Amino acid sequence: MKYLYLILWVATVMGQQSDGIYQHLAKSNPNKNLVVSPLSIESVLSLLYMGAEGTTARELQTVLRLQSGSKQELATMYKTKLESLQVSREGYTMQLANRIYVNDRLALHPEYNQLVRDSFKAEAEAINLEDSVKAADGINQWVRDQTYGKINGIVEPDNITPDLRALLVNAIYFKGQWQSQFETRATEVSPFKVTPNERVVVPMMHQTGTFRTHILQDWSGQVVELPYRNSNLSMLIFLPNDADDLSKMEEKMVGFSEPLHPMEMLVVLPKFKIEFRTELQESLEQLGVREVFSDQSNLSGLFADGSGGKVSRVTHKAFLEVNEEGAEAAAATVAMVSPRSGFSQSFVADHPFAFMIRDQNTVYFQGRVVNPA
Repeated sequence: MKYLYLILWVATVMGQQSDGIYQHLAKSNPNKNLVVSPLSIESVLSLLYMGAEGTTARELQTVLRLQSGSKQELATMYKTKLESLQVSREGYTMQLANRIYVNDRLALHPEYNQLVRDSFKAEAEAINLEDSVKAADGINQWVRDQTYGKINGIVEPDNITPDLRALLVNAIYFKGQWQSQFETRATEVSPFKVTPNERVVVPMMHQTGTFRTHILQDWSGQVVELPYRNSNLSMLIFLPNDADDLSKMEEKMVGFSEPLHPMEMLVVLPKFKIEFRTELQESLEQLGVREVFSDQSNLSGLFADGSGGKVSRVTHKAFLEVNEEGAEAAAATVAMVSPRSGFSQSFVADHPFAFMIRDQNTVYFQGRVVNPA
């Protein structure tokens, strides 16, 4: 069986099907900082779906939550989404790119090539895989360029073999300034409670102002929204009253739609930087995507000769940095197809919390901070 290597790197997230992947990764990495980009993962799975048939297609359709199963509808949705994402203005940048690296001994199916190029903006590039170091360097350089140097080494030479048929790559980069920035002079070193018995000393940012918030009575915690300048994106921070309840809050973040109300308050938030890398095959199999990893995989719509292939690995790498100015994020997923006192309200994130960067329709990043040191 020939192999495919899928590569996704993104700084945004789009559909809710990735909630399952996040929950699985959260449980598998209980004491780690975590950040993932569902849109990146969704994008590569969608590129796969466009070339899948039979049970392979049905499993991908289910995890992608596609009601009709129409590939043309999915293509139209992505075309609209990608056109709206390509934004760069003062204080805000969002960029997304797709590319398919094809073994130079093969060719993509003309219909598939046309559809993903027009809708996903996924240009195909022939690549010689005989020299694995050169091939990996070329792909990694493209990822570095797209993510402004934030994602490095997403592909390792050891993962590149001559019989690899294709690498499907999605990349997205986001950088945004807070609508109301934290003043650097207000940042001070303070303790952060990692656990009831462990403290670390980290830079904590402070700001007073009017922010939209919600008290989570049933969750025993609260949410605050920090909007970004010149965009409809914002960061939602979910802070449990008890640090031990972080995992319970993460489970209830799915589809969060409670009303947020403006309130004058003090917000205290640590500066932090997270880098996270993981393999996604186990998470995807838990969600029901199994056949595409097996010899029964049906990706016959991918290549001109109808030979298809199976996915040998799906690697995801994400980066997020939050400071007084705002946030900068990037992520990558690779799937290989082979053969701030005195206020009535305060929000002090001095213990583990969860977050997401989103607009009304899309979650661009989701993760947690356990230890910002």
